[in-house]
Amino acid sequence: MLHPPLSDARLGARLHKLVGAGAGAAQRELAARALIPAPGSDTWLALYQLWALGQAPHAELAGRTAGELPGPAIFAALADPLLPAPALDFMARRRIAHADELAVLVRHPQVHADSLALVARCGPPRACEAIAIAHPRLLAAPAILSALARNPRCPAAALHAAVELGARERVPGLRGLLQALLSGHVPHDRSDDHAERQVAAMRSCAGEDLAPAPPLPPDPDDAPADAPAPALLAPSPAVPAPTRPSAPYSARVAKVLDPRTPLPLAMSLLWRLRRADLRRVADARRLPRPLVTAARRRLGQP
Repeated sequence: MLHPPLSDARLGARLHKLVGAGAGAAQRELAARALIPAPGSDTWLALYQLWALGQAPHAELAGRTAGELPGPAIFAALADPLLPAPALDFMARRRIAHADELAVLVRHPQVHADSLALVARCGPPRACEAIAIAHPRLLAAPAILSALARNPRCPAAALHAAVELGARERVPGLRGLLQALLSGHVPHDRSDDHAERQVAAMRSCAGEDLAPAPPLPPDPDDAPADAPAPALLAPSPAVPAPTRPSAPYSARVAKVLDPRTPLPLAMSLLWRLRRADLRRVADARRLPRPLVTAARRRLGQP
């Protein structure tokens, strides 16, 4: 995504004196090193402004300082609900290895879909889980799920639950992705490629586009609704077909309550359980979190 410099109105009078057009070199260097006390998100906005302007040596210095800031300064910036989307993308790039901060960043109201795709492709497991449970954002931009599938550090349980939810909602591309996941045909990034992508994100310059999210696989073809019915043939002597024994209800319940059951299979069986057994799943402590969350939603619990 683009990283334009902030306007004077967004910077405010105080930050404009430090990093604006009329600021001196000494003031800009102090701001690039985060040595000027500033409340709230002002420290991060000053670093972003210097990085977005791209003027040496302050742009490189601000980018390096952004990666070395202590956690409280980052959380103070994230507490600002009006923090611009380009500044959040700058934060996602420079703090790509900090799981606690990314877990808050992906839930920010101003975060852009491109930033979510970047964190999904390069982020640590906790950040991937936070993205996987943000269902409205995923349904609006399903390519983020394709980036999650490529991340070798993304927990499989959270990924499968999010993709299956999107496939049930008939989101284009997610049924094909679910089929590829179940068949094991979605290649993860190699560990060395994953590390190189993280380094590229941390060292990127303003306006530099990183690797986009990979395209979603095509959805399987549906049978047309107006397909002609097959022609009826003359009856022939019927040969009794061997009956396929169906698993009893208790066996299905036991599979859902077994932590060793693969998550896609457990999720497919969950929708057939009775209310009393759904409560057992919702109260279980050893089951995957997406399965417990789905059971609670079926019961109407928060």
